[in-house]
Amino acid sequence: MLRVTSRWNLNNLLTLSKITPAPFAEAEKLWNLAGVGNPARGDDLAAVEKTLRHGGRLILLYADEQPVGTVWLTHDHRRLYIHHMAVHPEHQGRGLGKLLIQAALRYAARLKLQAKLEVHAGNAPANRLYASFGFDALDGYRLMIKRKY
Repeated sequence: MLRVTSRWNLNNLLTLSKITPAPFAEAEKLWNLAGVGNPARGDDLAAVEKTLRHGGRLILLYADEQPVGTVWLTHDHRRLYIHHMAVHPEHQGRGLGKLLIQAALRYAARLKLQAKLEVHAGNAPANRLYASFGFDALDGYRLMIKRKY
């Protein structure tokens, strides 16, 4: 597993197409630290495994043997969905979010898919980051979800 201590670039990312409990636990810890984790979403190890079997990816970025960034990618063969992009709070503001979104968009381009994500309207830094990569808000759309089967 690649672990880096300095100079961040796209080669410093570990991209998983299969997952075991250890890297999932690392990603889940990051999601919770960054405020994007939520048990109501049902994003457990089984859910991540299922999406990876169908072309999804989980990308992890490490520094000094510790996970500092992650993004989970899924797709429906039409759009690539960017989920749970998170950077450890102690490492925010260092360009790691840019690196993660670049990796996600590179995967979308390889698959020739549109990229789509959700971001909280009040998360100004994330909104600026995504806008800088060409993401636009979908005017007139309202986000809705039914969590229970």
